[in-house]
Amino acid sequence: MHLKDYTVVEILRDGRRFMVPLYQRQYQWQDEQLIPFWEDVQAKAIEVLEGGSRFQHYMGALILSPIGAAAQIGVTPRMQIVDGQQRLTTFQLFLAALREVARKHECEDIAENVHGYLFNTPGPKDDQQARFKLVPTRSDRDLFHDIVEKESNTIRNLHKDYYRGGRVPKNTQVRALYAYDKFYRLIDHFAQFGYAELREEDEGGG
Repeated sequence: MHLKDYTVVEILRDGRRFMVPLYQRQYQWQDEQLIPFWEDVQAKAIEVLEGGSRFQHYMGALILSPIGAAAQIGVTPRMQIVDGQQRLTTFQLFLAALREVARKHECEDIAENVHGYLFNTPGPKDDQQARFKLVPTRSDRDLFHDIVEKESNTIRNLHKDYYRGGRVPKNTQVRALYAYDKFYRLIDHFAQFGYAELREEDEGGG
C-alpha cells in the first residue's frame, strides 16, 4: 500500500471515477459532522480573504483501490472507495452547493471552475455515467446525481416533497439532500454577510 498526502484538488482534478462499493452504507452525515466541516472551510476562506494561507484542510484518510487495468485508452479510470466515502461525498455535495451559490450571484468563473471538480470529460469508450466523478451506492445515486447535475431551483422542484418551510428538515432520512441544502444556505449567507452566524430562523426560504 502506498501512502501519500494529497490535497482535495489533486484528488478531484484528474479524470477518475470514484465508485462506492455495494457493501458501503448510504450517506449518513448529520450536523455533528457537517458543522465542523463547514467551520474548517469557513476558517480557511476567511484566512485566504485576509491575505494569508497558513494551513490546509485535513480531509482525513481516503483509501482507494483501482478497478480493472490501470490504464485503458478511451476509458476513464475507476477507483473503488475502500474507506472515506462519507468525506468524499461531503466534499462533492459542498462543491455542488458552492457552484449554485456562485451561479446565483453571477460568478460564472467560479461556477465553471467548481464544475470541473464534479464532472469528468468521458472518453470515447465510456458509458454515460462516466461523466460523474463520484458514483454513490445505488440507493443514493439518482438523488446525488440530480444534486451535482441540476440547478438549485430544479432540485427543489424535483424533490419538493422533502422540503418543509423552504428547507430540508434535520430529521429527514435523505441525508445527501439535507447536506446540500445546509451547505447552500451557509455558503450563501457567508457570501452575503461574511463571518456572521447563520441563525436557524434565518435558514428558511431562499
